[in-house]
Amino acid sequence: MSADADAILALTGELCAFPSGVTAPANEALFAHLATAIPQGLTLHRFASGAAHNGWRVPPSWEIAGASLERDGAVVWEWDGNPLAVAALSRSVDEEMDLEALRPHLVSDPDRPDLTVFHCRWQYRPWDADWALCLPHRLVETLAPGRYRVRIDTRTTPGEMIVGVADHAGQWPETIVLNAHTCHPGQANDGMVGVATLVRVFQALAGRRTRYSYRLVLGPEHLGTVFLLSRTSRQEIEGMVAGLFVEMTGVRAPLKATATFRGGQPIDRAVARAMRGTEHVRVGWREGAGNDETVWEGPGVEVPFVELTRCIDQFDPFPQYHSDADRPETLDAAMVDEAHAVLARLIEGLESEPFVRRTFDGLVCLSAPETGLYVERPDPAIVQDLGPDADRWGRMSDSLLRWMDGTMTVADIADAAGLPEDAIRAHIARFEAAGLVRLDPAPMPRAPVSGSAPLR
Repeated sequence: MSADADAILALTGELCAFPSGVTAPANEALFAHLATAIPQGLTLHRFASGAAHNGWRVPPSWEIAGASLERDGAVVWEWDGNPLAVAALSRSVDEEMDLEALRPHLVSDPDRPDLTVFHCRWQYRPWDADWALCLPHRLVETLAPGRYRVRIDTRTTPGEMIVGVADHAGQWPETIVLNAHTCHPGQANDGMVGVATLVRVFQALAGRRTRYSYRLVLGPEHLGTVFLLSRTSRQEIEGMVAGLFVEMTGVRAPLKATATFRGGQPIDRAVARAMRGTEHVRVGWREGAGNDETVWEGPGVEVPFVELTRCIDQFDPFPQYHSDADRPETLDAAMVDEAHAVLARLIEGLESEPFVRRTFDGLVCLSAPETGLYVERPDPAIVQDLGPDADRWGRMSDSLLRWMDGTMTVADIADAAGLPEDAIRAHIARFEAAGLVRLDPAPMPRAPVSGSAPLR
């Protein structure tokens, strides 16, 4: 196992010790701990409980002091500190009821009878909050008819949602965003390992001279990004040329990269190249586990965003998903290491690969003596000694001049043509020598952000 994997797994374990949430007292200590690990520093953005944006609301701060369940005066279950055992935002309760009245307030999973399930919905819909106990299904099955007394002691107070942002300034203001979420208490794969992986990436960037600027965003799923972007200027948003959301990298499954909303963007191609040599799949927009890429690609924001994950299935990502079994010891170190290596290769590619930009307009005669760049293809009237891939080279040549529009790198063109990168690089070098292209170490382009229509 590499030093990177060691560091990521160690930090993941440390982060899982904090009973974090969207708005929770433990978040202060969590972000203070993260700040010590990030050399560039961590700026904390705070959003008060009750703040609203586009219908989203920041929930109150919530913590649990105790809970118990009795039947006919005998204790059947007592809270042992498990942060998942009482549904987040549950109100305090001290009531007696029969089993039928109790059942709607019990959350369990028959398919995973020994696990405690993570109930998180009310953090995103605080207006619906009631109360619920999350108990192993094996225990729920033992509950017999009788009189039950439920005691839940929780504290709900005005608080602040915290989003941590770290910036690494590069030569260019154009920024690559790296995002992971912090709001699942004790959950290793989903997603403290994503947080720890991106912290490790930022540690490697520290002190390095880069072309791109990089921004690390750590905060509650969806809500953190929604509210952070509500405070971000349009100019700054337009400077964010691409991004990645990272989670579930410790699952023993192939890497999975989703497409950006438009697909075929420079970041799509860059991620595909970085994954070469690993077992991986590429899927469509929102066909991964599904997370904050939705927010970053939202209307009027539209940052081309890829989700990098290892989820086995979109709606059943891994066996321990959303349960107290998603512990640091279940992480597969080799998978964590490989995902980090892919991110490192991605950054190397972004930093080193220039875009191919033509210096002419119109169709150039490539067979002219002064250019001599025509790629010969089969001709029934002429005997030629052509290689077996002459047709492929000919089709490449038909598209090459259009591909030289400043949005594709040499590697992109090789991928599109299905030809060896070294051969394409040598071919384009001849265009450069002829003064027909410029290899630009320039930031990747992004489509203009759309505007909203005024109400009539």
